[in-house]
Amino acid sequence: MVRYLLQFQYLGTHFRGVPRVPPVERAAGYSGVEDALSDAFSCLNYKLAEPPNIHVSSRTDSGVHALCNTAHADLIYGEDQEQLDPDAIVHAINRNITQMGRSDIRLMNCRPVPPTFNSRHQALGRTYLYRVVSGCYHSRLPIAEFDRSWGVMERLDIEAMQEAAKHFLGTHDFTTFRNKSPDTWTKDPIKTMKAVEVRRASCFLKEHDPFCRDLEVLELIFKSRSFLYRQVRRMTGLLVAIGRGKLEPKEVCTLLAARKITAFPKNAQVAPAHGLYLCNIEYNEKDLVYD
Repeated sequence: MVRYLLQFQYLGTHFRGVPRVPPVERAAGYSGVEDALSDAFSCLNYKLAEPPNIHVSSRTDSGVHALCNTAHADLIYGEDQEQLDPDAIVHAINRNITQMGRSDIRLMNCRPVPPTFNSRHQALGRTYLYRVVSGCYHSRLPIAEFDRSWGVMERLDIEAMQEAAKHFLGTHDFTTFRNKSPDTWTKDPIKTMKAVEVRRASCFLKEHDPFCRDLEVLELIFKSRSFLYRQVRRMTGLLVAIGRGKLEPKEVCTLLAARKITAFPKNAQVAPAHGLYLCNIEYNEKDLVYD
């Protein structure tokens, strides 16, 4: 048995999140990211004694994208079968994904790691990006941005958003910024935010797309070891409400101190999934060394 660290990308538009979906949903044509990965790895079955178990490190919601999510997978090679070269695995998996008719997921890297390595529990940090397009209704977004960002008609006050973002830095109880879920009360709400940034960016294909020229794009960056369910989307929604002038930057402190899900303001919405990207997952290189 050889354990591998997988790094992969996907567009979340047509995925029902990361976990496998029930058989009745598969039969109706739906799938989770884990379903797609398992299907893709079926092309290696001729080499393996049994199908691999794939454990994705970070679960993203339906509609959320990933520039780099990770997983660990155990490949148990059959008798007299040689261990596959990592590059050969990447090539075979991506070729099979194409043959499956999918263009929304790609395996980018694969490397052998120690048999005790756990892609979820040994992650040192995660980085999320949220893209907001200011000055455009979502239904009028250019095709390169549609379902890749959140379109808001108002011009946002970026300075107010940047001031508010500073209040999130450090260690806080983020109960106000969590969504109810089956494991709501088992997850520790104390999180340490290493970075919360709001910065100007540009549209995809801005130099060539005439419909992008009058739009303003903001990127919101969030870094922490881990996050609560929908924490980033609630933080984003609050920052956008501040950018719209509906709330003051200092109200971030009041909401953190409230420590109640119901304290989340009614005039701030949870940001939609389609503007969110999981960008990176960090590990200690020493944990990845395969002898």
